[in-house]
Amino acid sequence: MTTTTPTRDAEATRHAILRAALDLFAEEGFEAVGVRSIGARAGVDSSLISRYFGGKDELFVEVIKSGSVNWQRRWGDRESFAERVTDDVLAAPNGGRVLRDLLVLMRSAGSDKAKRLIDEALGHQGFRDLEAWIGGEDADVRARLLMGFLAGMAITRDLNSKFDLSHERAVVMREQLRSAVAAFLMPAT
Repeated sequence: MTTTTPTRDAEATRHAILRAALDLFAEEGFEAVGVRSIGARAGVDSSLISRYFGGKDELFVEVIKSGSVNWQRRWGDRESFAERVTDDVLAAPNGGRVLRDLLVLMRSAGSDKAKRLIDEALGHQGFRDLEAWIGGEDADVRARLLMGFLAGMAITRDLNSKFDLSHERAVVMREQLRSAVAAFLMPAT
């Protein structure tokens, strides 16, 4: 009788853990999520979280960093940025990655430990990267306004079942949302 050893794919396991952690932190926030629930959602033994990441804190930092990587690489060119973000907000399952990243931050903001870990992950670089990507006069202000606007959209979508609009009203919302996001990229005249 021959036995086969199950194949192990470290990268797939690591990705499954990251994905599960992102989803759970977005749904419940840092404090409410434990490594066992992350392991269960990922379909792996929770001890693998320590093996791959060191623990829950380090995994949280990794989730934050993965959501804040280079704006240009993450969201591509400026010309189609507003359209892509609009798609994320209105059409993507669970609000897309953009909104889930914001939900992770918002749902974890009540925890002093999570705030410290977020600062460790982003430092002051988070806004600086976005400011550089936006460019131009008042980029610092527009970066903060854009993030605040998207955070508000994330909360609204999360609370209001994808905005619950008729098709006709959703078309109007789509165009106005796209225009609003695009406006944050343009210096004031």
